[in-house]
Order: sequence, then C-alpha cells, then structure tokens
Amino acid sequence: MQICCLKKFYIAFKDIGWNDWIISPKGYFMNLCEGRCPVHLARAPGIAASSHTAIFSLIKANNVYSNLSLCCVPTKRRPLSFLYFDINNTIVKADIPDMIVDSCGCT
Repeated sequence: MQICCLKKFYIAFKDIGWNDWIISPKGYFMNLCEGRCPVHLARAPGIAASSHTAIFSLIKANNVYSNLSLCCVPTKRRPLSFLYFDINNTIVKADIPDMIVDSCGCT
C-alpha cells in the first residue's frame, strides 16, 4: 500500500439513490484519502495533518502507547453547489460544506 495520498473518486448520485431529488450535478469527484502513515513520515511537512500529528508521531517513534496508530485523513475540503427539490418540490440552490476532499495527511 502507498503512502497517504489523495485519490480521485467519482460518485454518481443515482448510485446512492439521490437522483430523484438532486437536479444538478448528476455526480461529482468527492475524492478520498488512502494509504499508510509510517511514523517516520507522519511528522513531515505536508504529510502531517497538524502539530498534534507531529507530536503523536514522536510518541509512536519512542514506543509510548505503541497500540495507537496514525490514519490517512482529509486535511482540506471545499463545498459543492447543488440544485435540488426540497420537501415542497421547490428548486433550491445550496452550497454544502466539506463535500470535496482536496488534500490528505496523517493524523
């Protein structure tokens, strides 16, 4: 398995049963984070999700609480604009936060 990184991932709303109320888009690249977070890389700039991660990786490197592990997670997300039918069958435009993953890191 590779080091923690962003993977392009497209979802069509019909695949999850949302095509009956979402007008547009028909789907989108939601993306996902995948990969390993080795202790020696987890504290590296651009890989560590936060200062918390850098300290946590030092804890792991020094065999303190060795049963804990680092995870590959989203570090930057952005919204997605939707056109959809609400409960009254009115067309609504909304920007839903945190729908698209733009970058990943270890935490």
